[in-house]
Amino acid sequence: MSYEQPGYEELAKDTLERMMSDISRECWCSAWMRDLEFSLWDALTHRPEKFGLGTLEERDLARMKYLHELAGGWWTYPSGQELLRFVSTDEWLATVSRRVAP
Repeated sequence: MSYEQPGYEELAKDTLERMMSDISRECWCSAWMRDLEFSLWDALTHRPEKFGLGTLEERDLARMKYLHELAGGWWTYPSGQELLRFVSTDEWLATVSRRVAP
């Protein structure tokens, strides 16, 4: 049997998705809490002590940031869609800026 080995970007994307979902399960008892992607993105900047029912450790935030950089994007549930989607960093930053704009 032959298969194509995934590159580091693909592995980083998969690992980032799993990590985001695991944090949601651990801290919010939900596979993907509403607006998780925005809450975690904000956490990368503001370093909260509490996150839902748990805590985001500094090493988890550092790993998530590193995975984001390796993968070149972020996971999101776009508004009105039911499927999780990976978007480039540029697309994600545009989404974040639209969300915070008045």
